[in-house]
Amino acid sequence: MNGSEVMVHTMNKKTQLSLDDYTVFRLLCELDKGDVGSQRDLARRLQGALGLVNGYLKVCSDNGWVRVRDLPGNRKSYQLTAKGGAERRRLALVHARYLDEIIDVVQQEYRQIAAQLREEGVERVAFCGIDGVAGIAWLTLQQAGLELSVAMDTCGVGERFMGGEVVSLAYGLLGETHRIVISSLQRATELKAALLELGAKPETILVPPCFLELHHVA
Repeated sequence: MNGSEVMVHTMNKKTQLSLDDYTVFRLLCELDKGDVGSQRDLARRLQGALGLVNGYLKVCSDNGWVRVRDLPGNRKSYQLTAKGGAERRRLALVHARYLDEIIDVVQQEYRQIAAQLREEGVERVAFCGIDGVAGIAWLTLQQAGLELSVAMDTCGVGERFMGGEVVSLAYGLLGETHRIVISSLQRATELKAALLELGAKPETILVPPCFLELHHVA
């Protein structure tokens, strides 16, 4: 290995060591959902700078975690490899050590919402966003005596959630007037925006306070 090769090898090693493994984990999770054809879209999902995401993708590709394919129109496709899937699972277990604390925080947020709704005399609520924390939200609100009237989402329509079928946002808004609880951490911003676009009144939508801080939802 000549001098320039040693320098490149050293720089690559330093770059890999300086990676934030939680960002890598989130990136691999996004790719696990399906092909990603745009770095800009991936940056939006990760709420990170485009240049930073480009750097992470390059390192993930170099490690064999991500397969990059050239597409027509100077576009690229990014796919999670089997090796990348294994790394995602490893990182999930690394961060699972904080799972109890995360669940506790989420439960506290939904307890606040449940207390507010009970004080207002509300007995039935709709959920919007059936992923991740939705099960925790359902259990917490059920313990407070609240009933789930409908579960809606922009994806996964037709799937089952707590004994009912997930419906589209448009369908979910057709019935009785609901208080709508955002039950997705990752998509809180886009789901609230979608509800508002369909005519839901802002005061009917409840988002856990910590989600507001994370996504800067107005």
